Amino acid sequence: MMKHFGWRFATGLLCLIGLALAQASSDIRLDLKAFRVVSVQEQNRTVERLEPALDAKPGQVIQYQLTALNTLTSPLRRVALVIPIPPTTAYQAQSALPLRLGDTLVVPEFSFDGGKSYGHPPLKRKLKVVENGKEVEKEVEVKPEEYTHARWIIPQMEPQQTLTLTLRVIVR
Repeated sequence: MMKHFGWRFATGLLCLIGLALAQASSDIRLDLKAFRVVSVQEQNRTVERLEPALDAKPGQVIQYQLTALNTLTSPLRRVALVIPIPPTTAYQAQSALPLRLGDTLVVPEFSFDGGKSYGHPPLKRKLKVVENGKEVEKEVEVKPEEYTHARWIIPQMEPQQTLTLTLRVIVR
């Protein structure tokens, strides 16, 4: 039996929007939207459609879309655009695509520690384990579903430039 996560999902989405907006400079207007990814049959082929995600059930795929607008008449440098990944979801590996800006390719970085640190996959963390009666420290790979944030560092955002970033998660 699947549980319906309408209120939890909506609350999580509102918190997510609040986090994204809190991280933005007043010089940047952010718009974060959530869409449910639905597969439908159309002319003998399966296509994906995006529907507003007002609620979600476990196993459903949600696509977050962050649109950022530089509201200034001058460029902004080193702009960090962040999409937090709600704890009721798991990041879908390789769904946060690089952003092409002219000759520059901006590759997303990820965090597994609540946005304290970021890196490019594969991310590693150190764990203390007991082996042969001794405590040792081991480095293990962090799974994509453990990611808590995705971030793109934009080298320069031109005046009035709009950028759109997306990533997908699976509802737990």
